[in-house]
Amino acid sequence: MTTVLLQRSAAPVVPATQLPARRHNLVLRAALLGLFAAPLLPVMAQTAAVNAGTAAQEPAKLPVFPEIVVNAKQDYERRAGTKTVVTADDLERRNVTEMGGIVRYLPLITAPAAASGSGSVWDGSGNTGYNIRGLEGNRVSLELDGIALPDAAPKPDGNTLNAFATGRDYFDPETFREVRIDSGTTAASGANPGLGGGVAFITKSPEDYLGEGRDHYVAYKYGRATADRSNAHTLTGAARMGTNLQGLAVYVHRDGEQLDSRGSTPSNPDDWHSNALLSKLVWALPGEQKLDLTVDMFERKNKRDLRSKVSTYYPTGVQQDSTTRRTRVSLGHDVALKDFALFDRLTSKVYLQNANTDDKTQGVYTFGSPAQRSIDTSFKNDSIGATSEAFKQLNADNALLYGVQLEQLKTRRPWREDRLIIATGQHQITNKNRMADMDTTKLALYVRDDLSFDIAGKKAVLTPGLRADYRKDAPKNLQRYAIGVPGAAKEVRKQSDTYFTPSLSLSVEVLPQMNAYATVTRGTRLPTAAERTGTYDSISYTGTGRGYAVLGNANLRKETSQAYELGLKGDVVKGLSMHASVYQTEYKNMIEYVMQEDDPVNYPTITQGLFRPENIGNARTWGAELTLRAELGAWAPAMQGYHVDLATGVAKGRSFNTLTGDSGGLASVAPAKTALSVGYDHANELFGLALTAVHAGDKQAPNDLLTGTTAPRFKVPSYTIFDLSTYWNVHKNAKIIVGVYNLTDRKYWDYAAARSLSAGTTAANRAEIERYAKPGRNVAASLSVNY
Repeated sequence: MTTVLLQRSAAPVVPATQLPARRHNLVLRAALLGLFAAPLLPVMAQTAAVNAGTAAQEPAKLPVFPEIVVNAKQDYERRAGTKTVVTADDLERRNVTEMGGIVRYLPLITAPAAASGSGSVWDGSGNTGYNIRGLEGNRVSLELDGIALPDAAPKPDGNTLNAFATGRDYFDPETFREVRIDSGTTAASGANPGLGGGVAFITKSPEDYLGEGRDHYVAYKYGRATADRSNAHTLTGAARMGTNLQGLAVYVHRDGEQLDSRGSTPSNPDDWHSNALLSKLVWALPGEQKLDLTVDMFERKNKRDLRSKVSTYYPTGVQQDSTTRRTRVSLGHDVALKDFALFDRLTSKVYLQNANTDDKTQGVYTFGSPAQRSIDTSFKNDSIGATSEAFKQLNADNALLYGVQLEQLKTRRPWREDRLIIATGQHQITNKNRMADMDTTKLALYVRDDLSFDIAGKKAVLTPGLRADYRKDAPKNLQRYAIGVPGAAKEVRKQSDTYFTPSLSLSVEVLPQMNAYATVTRGTRLPTAAERTGTYDSISYTGTGRGYAVLGNANLRKETSQAYELGLKGDVVKGLSMHASVYQTEYKNMIEYVMQEDDPVNYPTITQGLFRPENIGNARTWGAELTLRAELGAWAPAMQGYHVDLATGVAKGRSFNTLTGDSGGLASVAPAKTALSVGYDHANELFGLALTAVHAGDKQAPNDLLTGTTAPRFKVPSYTIFDLSTYWNVHKNAKIIVGVYNLTDRKYWDYAAARSLSAGTTAANRAEIERYAKPGRNVAASLSVNY
């Protein structure tokens, strides 16, 4: 069976100088303590007193931090299912700076991005999440250190569920230890459930830099990328302070401009800068336990000039100032107990997270009375929660994992418009919300059991799991909701939902290091607050008596999935590892916006169109994936250090509209994609290089049977691009990394981002297509030094 060992995994060893290091160490200690000094002084004073008393009785010794679940990474990867881990080394060597770079070489996974100015004038831009096997948006969960990131917010005036008004990039990848990706419906566990998959970002910790004999670490890294003319400065410090305390601080500053496009239409100017700070303190407490305090902050500011919005009504275009912020404070506790009936290890956490996006858009508007239009929109998510997870090795053949999660979330989406009438100087101010203010309570319980046994002499593990979720939504402040459509507020009500999601997997060792597996997983997604109570109407800000509206639907049912997967993963022979899988998933009650019939009784003023989300769709996806890694030195000593990596996948999908009875292709499923890499790594990692080819097929999005879109769409052409990357450890304390991307300067598009573009039948459509082209040849490099 898959046994979870109770010892710490070997942390990556970072070169550090030996004596004279005392002075560096003292500076680091002072800097790290300064981040937390005020709230921690009482605790540290008590600890110091205890240590002083103990020291008088015991000889001095090195601190022993409590051991944690070891091969968390290895255990995760070898579990049944398609699971991918992208490490900090991978992120660094690929010069990753944003969400899309994380999955650049992964099949059937993309990061759709909305270009600035691609929606209404008030919409923001950025990466809106991940598309995994054809599912995207809020159907793929995102979490950071086990805490859910905010939902993607649909465009308030949009009539499709997969058009979003804000990005979800609330972080800087430089702070990550690793990224874990579940492809397909997530199994019952403590991870945030995802109908189409889940992505977990895990931040760095002091033990990543401190080891035996290494009491301090300090580093500076400078990075430059030509694709967006960005500069990055990273400061990292870690130190052991006393016998029981470790600390880490990572600060990242970036600044840059708009992402280049290989297309003939210039991108909208976008000057931006960001700051990220990750701080952690870890205490070893008496017994096998530890306490950790984390402060994680991110802020990004964009100043955009949306020249693509120049039109008759906006003769000078519009300007937009955007701010994205996230702050998280968490306190964790980990304890291991021997011979305790309920658990061998208990890991708990309490946290507070605030995540906001704010967009301020201004422009001269000439429709009706010419005015200076100023629109302030926000999407605010404040959460407080607690989690606790227990592990118990019941016997040699039975390992039990169970836990509880509780979260209270406040979601707000205010809108304020100030129209300054140029002729009179009069201000016309409208305040309203783009959805009902919502207070949400979430409670989840889960259990998973690894049962080990033999099948015909082969080791096997059967893993049943069950997760129970409860959610209660309580709308607030309805006086600012649906001002122009008062009838909509009558539909909003308190709601509660409960659902169970089981999962089952079987893994059998067919070769000494190779397992065959089968999984069956049930998934559920509840409608978001925006889907149940979203509101946009033309009446509330135009003042006219009749108009159109996009409203939520309080009667939406939950979406469900039933996923099946068969696969092989492990080592075929020495030097050759493989993961192959085939899958099929059935989706029910998919939510999409539908044009409603006029309702003169409840909505007498809505005569120019009313859209609402409904459970109108069923879908089915199926496909196959294959990843291989060959270490050529295992077969030919002269090829020591050379390796070949292959990752390929193909996906298909069908959708069925339960209202019309029509069926057809699923537009969100991306074409086949393959990444092939040939590389070399020096035996001591003195240097290395890799040449990677990425090929994706062509595809034109079919008619969307759920949204009713039948207009011809842009046929996204196939492409093949080449990337060359290298690293060189010029000294034990200095490293250079250089990457040249899209070597052949190929003009290409990402299907997930460009599939909804209209066919280039007009000059405006062609210009929009050109703006979505990905960057041409570009270079990214970094220099890091450490002590």
